Amino acid sequence: MERAFEKSVCLGTAVAYVLLLFFISIPNGFILITLYRNPLRCFRKAFYVFLAFIAAVDLFNGVVVSFGKVIMRFICAFGQQNISQEGDIVTILEYTGINSSILLVTAMSVDRFISVVFPHFYLHKVSPRKLVACNTTIVIFSSIFASIQLAEISIDVYLSIDIHLHTTFPLVTCISAYLGILVALRKRSRVNLQRQASLPSHPTLNNMRRLRVTQMERKLVATSFFILLFLIISLVPYFAAILLAANCSGCRGTKWFFGLRESTIAFLFINSMVNPFLATYRINELKHSVKRVLGLMRQDRENSSCNVLPPTSLRNVAYM
Repeated sequence: MERAFEKSVCLGTAVAYVLLLFFISIPNGFILITLYRNPLRCFRKAFYVFLAFIAAVDLFNGVVVSFGKVIMRFICAFGQQNISQEGDIVTILEYTGINSSILLVTAMSVDRFISVVFPHFYLHKVSPRKLVACNTTIVIFSSIFASIQLAEISIDVYLSIDIHLHTTFPLVTCISAYLGILVALRKRSRVNLQRQASLPSHPTLNNMRRLRVTQMERKLVATSFFILLFLIISLVPYFAAILLAANCSGCRGTKWFFGLRESTIAFLFINSMVNPFLATYRINELKHSVKRVLGLMRQDRENSSCNVLPPTSLRNVAYM
């Protein structure tokens, strides 16, 4: 492969990583500031532990990994050094960030499954402190696994383990979790319909509280599913390129495959850019808190945004 072509690919991907650096770092940094300040005192649920860890890992992907990619790509484009490969420090940091994101989203899917299917167990056994310990363990494990590249291990064996550990296993786990959630929610909807028929025309405070909890639970499940969906979308092109390289030995040294693979690596970070906007759009508490931090929220709404029941009827919730 010509050196001039490699330099052009390095320059093009360097520009892409510069854009990712800003569009990932700024939104995720602001989300973390909002969660830390918690201006409306809304973020007491265990789900927000996952949101904070995902935002922190996305921030790492933006500030550390994308910045390292920019430096290495510019050195490749204007110097004599080839593009970084497995075993380099920047690549190890990239594996740490990407694998942590995958496993955190998988753990969040299991967390939503337990909260929906076993709500009493979740309420009494799952706490934010335990989730912090779980998520910290995931990040440490991802760092150790990425550092194995420094050992004398075949890169083909390493990539094969990586695909099954961070693609096959998470995909099967998440699909199983959301199928279980779907079955549980459908069963609960039928119960809600039967309960609605026996309710008086003016629901009690307890019924209104149950309505609000149900709405919030469904919204958190949907939000975690959309985060998973965008993660899968960002991963599919890269792992397709990996499988293509494994089954097409003649493709590895061609220009088109080199350009394709480097483009799919940059595409891996798309979900880190989408996550803060998706979470802010889907979660009203986070949206109102962001507005409060930006000074765009009025005082009267500040006092009620976390406590007012959304104007949705019991019949609408029963059919959700």
